[in-house]
Amino acid sequence: MDINNKKIKVGYTTIDIKLQSPQFTKNNMTTNYAQYTSRENLIEIQPMLNDVDEANALIHEIMHGIVWVSSLSQDGQPLENENEEEVVVNSIANNLIQVFRDNGWLLDYLKQKVK
Repeated sequence: MDINNKKIKVGYTTIDIKLQSPQFTKNNMTTNYAQYTSRENLIEIQPMLNDVDEANALIHEIMHGIVWVSSLSQDGQPLENENEEEVVVNSIANNLIQVFRDNGWLLDYLKQKVK
């Protein structure tokens, strides 16, 4: 399934998903696979990633959206520090993708249960 130009709802907002060449950098490096920008309601993912990296990048950026919509990154909240947010989101996304990979039945089960 191609995710380019798809939309995903997170909380009250709808986020566009675009595959596009990296225009996002951190410390002058284009090492990020993806980025979420709340102001634009946009997740950008590098094209040509392997399937697992693309899925992981998407889950990772959705989690950043959840953190933002839930105000967890606002001043005084648990993830107000950008580095702390990145560590938490990255750790959970990486482990969640591994849970899905190791337990092939799980996504079908969850899909059936949350109809």
